Amino acid sequence: MIRSGVVHFVTGATGFVGGALVLRLLETTTDEIVALVRPGDVGAEPRMHESLRVAAKAYGHDSENLPLTRVRAIAGDVCQPLCGISHPIPHFDVVWHSAASLRYEDRFEREIFDINLGGTLNVLELAKAAGATVLNQISTAYVAGSTNGVIAEQFEFTAPTNNHYERSKVHAERATRAADGIKVHILRPGIVVGHSQTLAATTFSGLYGFTRQMVQFKGVMERMQRGMMNTHRIRFRANPHQRLSLVPVDEVAAQAVHIGLSPNASGVYHLTQNSPPTVSETLTAVTRATQFLDPEFVDEDQPLDWLDEKLDERLEFYRSYISGDKHFDRSRADNALDGRADLYRKLPSVPALVEWYLERLEKERAAVPAAR
Repeated sequence: MIRSGVVHFVTGATGFVGGALVLRLLETTTDEIVALVRPGDVGAEPRMHESLRVAAKAYGHDSENLPLTRVRAIAGDVCQPLCGISHPIPHFDVVWHSAASLRYEDRFEREIFDINLGGTLNVLELAKAAGATVLNQISTAYVAGSTNGVIAEQFEFTAPTNNHYERSKVHAERATRAADGIKVHILRPGIVVGHSQTLAATTFSGLYGFTRQMVQFKGVMERMQRGMMNTHRIRFRANPHQRLSLVPVDEVAAQAVHIGLSPNASGVYHLTQNSPPTVSETLTAVTRATQFLDPEFVDEDQPLDWLDEKLDERLEFYRSYISGDKHFDRSRADNALDGRADLYRKLPSVPALVEWYLERLEKERAAVPAAR
């Protein structure tokens, strides 16, 4: 266990990756953790502690005996100057910036940039005022945008981005790089999925968002013509051989904490898996789990029938992730992990991840009172 006595400041700590980071810091250090939590009806600290208990239970930990006396929470918002923290600014040694908007649509462009870029600038301002010496920024491997082939752990890419989310993250990384007087680690996870052992997740974008779209589309088809999904084979505009960079949340947290606290690390690191599943394997698992026939895969310029066009419109955001041909090199990350096998996790099978999520959706649906 690391016994450095430092104070960590974490944004996004009630989120998926941020919560896993806090749990990992509690497990591997004896340090104090200060979490930024948005104001609400319930106090910041009770909400933070309850969020950690929920995540710990989901990940198979002892949720009732967490060392929560080491976790303080401050009400604030990354969209405010100094994150809304009033003077005197407390001292932090290490900042973990995980808060982010995962939206991508044109109508949310301002909100996306306010949170992802503006929030980063405010966190940098706070880090300087608090005397922090290290900033660990949680970004995304997909800042590579439309770049194909081997994606290096480098700062900038010349290819255009695919959406406002990616673009905002590129600008946020650029702002972080320009910061003076603070050591920076830019940590780029792939598509984060549930825990490697329990399958559990606490928020549901990425693979889960895609699955949710398929469930909703299934409902549309059934309302139009019962049994249609048993005869209609969906066509996806996608590269079936492209690797889809799924990575378990506990692997992201374990590797991020190790690299983020390493005295010799700096720069960009891909937190991805070396042999993730293909688009074909992933989308076939989703269609089977949602009771569609196995899909076909066609090129971008191939025509679709009216039904597949409707689905293609629903999947607009995901299209750039299931086409192209990306392989995320993680040589720098592997070197920084010092050969520690315990910092790697086996990715659960995609069918298992999808079935876990569908069971959760069914429980949520069953808990909603029937309309009269």
